[in-house]
Formats: sequence, C-alpha cells, structure tokens
Amino acid sequence: MTLKIIGVLVGLAYGFLIGFLKYVFLWKKLANADEEITSAKIYKSMGISYGVDVLTLLLVFMLRKAMPFDFFWTIFAAAIGLSVSTKFVPMRNIVGQVKEK
Repeated sequence: MTLKIIGVLVGLAYGFLIGFLKYVFLWKKLANADEEITSAKIYKSMGISYGVDVLTLLLVFMLRKAMPFDFFWTIFAAAIGLSVSTKFVPMRNIVGQVKEK
C-alpha cells in the first residue's frame, strides 16, 4: 500500500513539474512575445506540447522496471499531473491575441 502512495506522489510531482516547465518555456514565452501570434504558432506550440506529454509518459513507461513503486499508479498520477497543470495555461489570452493572415 505504501508503494502505491509513493508512486502516486512521485507521479503527481513529475507530471506537475513537466507541466509547469511546459508553461514557462512554451506557453508563457508565446503569450509574452512582442511579435504577433498567429494560428500557425499556436498549432506548432500545441504539437510540441503534445509531444512533450507523450515523451513524459514514455519515460515513465521505460523506467517501469527500475521503479521501486507501483508502475500503474505512477503513470496514472503523472498523466493527471500533466492534465491538471495545463489548466493553468491562459489559453483565452493567447487565442485572443491571434492575428489571421
């Protein structure tokens, strides 16, 4: 039981950390850019974001044999952490600045 709880805590921390770093290096940079935001830039950032999500969960999967705690709860919690952390991205502000060409 304790290994499941530790797996959940590690997964949540890992998911939140990667989600926060995505926000800082990808979305915040786009929102604060001096140049105009186009829909192509948003789609490119979304693609990168999805790729980072897949790589994040793939890393947990690849390390499943080396983890001393339960794999299922770790990857499940990491996915929850990634999902919840994306709610902090101010997408309405970013999409509101889009300039169509």
